[in-house]
Amino acid sequence: MSAPKLLLSALTLSMLSLTLSACGSDGDKAKEEYDRIEDQVKDEYDRVEDKVKEKYKEVEDKLSDDEKSMAEILKSVFLPEESLDNFLDKLTPEGGRGGLYVGHFVELNDGDSNDTDIGAVYFDISKDGVGSVDGSISYQQQACQENNSLGVNSALKIDNYIAGKVTGSLDTLEFLDVKYVNELGIETPNLLTTFAGSFEEKEAGSPWKGSFEYQDGLGGKTLSSGENNCNVTYTISDRSNFRTYPLDYELGQMNLDIVGNGNQKNATWKNPANTQHVLISQIDVNKAESGANGYVQNLVLSNLETQFAPVISDKSINYAIVVQAFDANNTLIGYQAVVQDLPESL
Repeated sequence: MSAPKLLLSALTLSMLSLTLSACGSDGDKAKEEYDRIEDQVKDEYDRVEDKVKEKYKEVEDKLSDDEKSMAEILKSVFLPEESLDNFLDKLTPEGGRGGLYVGHFVELNDGDSNDTDIGAVYFDISKDGVGSVDGSISYQQQACQENNSLGVNSALKIDNYIAGKVTGSLDTLEFLDVKYVNELGIETPNLLTTFAGSFEEKEAGSPWKGSFEYQDGLGGKTLSSGENNCNVTYTISDRSNFRTYPLDYELGQMNLDIVGNGNQKNATWKNPANTQHVLISQIDVNKAESGANGYVQNLVLSNLETQFAPVISDKSINYAIVVQAFDANNTLIGYQAVVQDLPESL
């Protein structure tokens, strides 16, 4: 059985268009660097596309002969492709569970032993066997940093597998004392990474986990916040591993709660023994589930704090407050989330 055109077209991941602005002798150098990056990105997308097609073939092979025959009959009577897609979705296995999955990434071998290697990530994953994936990745460590997040796009779920690309800017241009501005003259420092992951149903919390890897040659670069009087520096790694969990997962008996009244509410929790860092995220659930950047703020706490003041507007908004605790080896030892309207609906 040949796959529907809509699904096949979705399996072709588009190339990222990198815009370079340079002049004079720097122009040749910029063109050479652009060609190198373009070739590297194309090779990576070819690799990811092959994996996704392989996963789709595995799903297709699970259909019974009767189901395949019925699909061919539907095609023969010229049903719209959308109807055929919906029919196939009912036949394919559910695969990895869908919904909003929130977690963290840990950078690998960034060359900076004093650096905080933990960041925030979430995915909004289709509940169908074959569907789309949205999400955000954030390097924000302190409230004073701009809330710029890398956005997931051109991403797919196929059975128990997700793959796609992530693009965006980590901060404002002030942080970029790197080749992009100084040598290549790029005006907008958009970064690119491809990611892949799988659903691990037998693990505690049934996480979606995997890794992402930058194609921009930024590994080992020390970046700093673009905000004045915000002394945050961090070193970016070429590669990171991620783990995301459903919001009802709990680890470490953290006793997370929202206390207080009105706009004065705080999140409080208990740190597990051996906690070294705590990553706390505030997510606008409606934005996250609509494909927009749902992150309101992310903080990395290293002084055993047990309280957090979320941003609360005058309008009631459905937020997820997610607290994750890590030991000295950046191993997750505590996880709990609470979803609540802040301030409460009247």
